[in-house]
Amino acid sequence: MGRNLSPAMQLATAVLSCALLTASGCAEKATPMPTYKRNSAPNQQYDLTVVVNNAPGPFASVHGSMQYDIANRDCLPPAEGLAVAQTTPISTFIPITLMRVNETTFEGRIALDGLVDGDYFGHGVCHFKPIGPSFSLKATGASGETKFVASRWAEDLEREPQADTYYLRSGYPRHRDISDYPDTGESSPNAYKESLRGELFSVSVTARKVQQ
Repeated sequence: MGRNLSPAMQLATAVLSCALLTASGCAEKATPMPTYKRNSAPNQQYDLTVVVNNAPGPFASVHGSMQYDIANRDCLPPAEGLAVAQTTPISTFIPITLMRVNETTFEGRIALDGLVDGDYFGHGVCHFKPIGPSFSLKATGASGETKFVASRWAEDLEREPQADTYYLRSGYPRHRDISDYPDTGESSPNAYKESLRGELFSVSVTARKVQQ
């Protein structure tokens, strides 16, 4: 979701650095990740409604998370040992509690100011930037099934309350060739060739700002 390295890529970078720097004791020097403080009284909240349209089957597994990134990297600990790249993750994800309204509709709430800025590493105050919510839908949740992903940018929620993501129905419940395929879809049916546009389903994510 984020414009920076994904958590998986960040982890891979850290693991590779440790593998190359065994002699320098990378594992022992790694900075422990702090627990970021949650905002107990956020004032930038949005109610989200997720609706599945024309799906080829049910979705028993639906999960959501809100991504925040550390905007100023100078607050992070410096690279350790012989490492030249910053390996401390800048992204963190807060689960979104979703309520199933019916077989195709889910509701949840997010806060753009969900984390509290603070000096978490001893190098100055870290400022959190909201990136946006993402939702993952799977037919049953079983291993190997396609994971249909619908995401929104935080900066677009008020300007564009509803956004739709379109997917090929043939990818449900599993991709023909790829196990655990992450299908991020397309923002318009026109992204697919005309012969396939009648074989799509969509997930819409609608945001409504909570009035304080």
